[in-house]
Amino acid sequence: METTNNITIAPVKRTAVMCRRDMAKIPAVMDALEPVERAVFIASTAKTIAEHTGSELAAELTTTLKFIARDIGYRDTDQANTQYLVIRVAEILKRYYRDMTLNDFRMAFEMCITGELDGYLPRGRDGQPDRNHYQQFNAEYICKILNAYRSRRGGVMRKAILAIPKKEIPTTLEQREYYERECRKDYINAFYYYKYHGRLPYLSPIGEMLCYQMLSDAGLADEIVVTLAEQRIILQRTINAFIGKGYIADAESLRKEGVASKEIKHDSFALARRKALERTFAWMVEQEIQITDYVKV
Repeated sequence: METTNNITIAPVKRTAVMCRRDMAKIPAVMDALEPVERAVFIASTAKTIAEHTGSELAAELTTTLKFIARDIGYRDTDQANTQYLVIRVAEILKRYYRDMTLNDFRMAFEMCITGELDGYLPRGRDGQPDRNHYQQFNAEYICKILNAYRSRRGGVMRKAILAIPKKEIPTTLEQREYYERECRKDYINAFYYYKYHGRLPYLSPIGEMLCYQMLSDAGLADEIVVTLAEQRIILQRTINAFIGKGYIADAESLRKEGVASKEIKHDSFALARRKALERTFAWMVEQEIQITDYVKV
């Protein structure tokens, strides 16, 4: 709270859309998204349904629904039906989809037409994604598409959040040198642990990366090769993680993409790097190489 001339001013509450608008200004976030994902994210930064008045929303929907009907091949010129649909959809949007935007609404049907929502739509008896409106352009059909889009959009938001650069903490030269020495001690201890226990101790992903890089710079590290077996391990691990979190559509989409999915590329490489680190340590033990001859503290 701020106080000015004895008047208390409450701080502005940051909403989800305000955060998305700020994230859209970060190049690293936009660069991390594929073209379709970027379009979804940008659509989410427009004026939300909650920010529209009822009359504004009805006016926009009157035009938008006509274009969508034409795109999906729905044939009905009954004006009374159109007016009813506008009123009904406006009510539903205000009640259940307040955080979406009208750009989201349009994107949902565009992505449905192009197959981008296939992994998120309910399945028909033939096992295929059910995009059809069966000449029933009604609230039920619209909600089916919006719910699939909302799941797809959720995945985009998670990816965007993970791409936000972490703020660096300024350090002095002495602090940097101290941290580097401590890291080298950790890597030396990791080697000794492997030497006497036959397995790697826990190292963070960054720790594994730096340890491998240190050995590589010394000319000791084994080559990193990402094998199909490692890709399959990460694929199944990621699918299981999605299912565990309730992201069923994401899990099904990943299952279809298989080992070629970009979703598993980073973790597959990390697993291959860990195995390369283990092979390097095993070779050093076999050859009786002293790590302290190469890594100084």
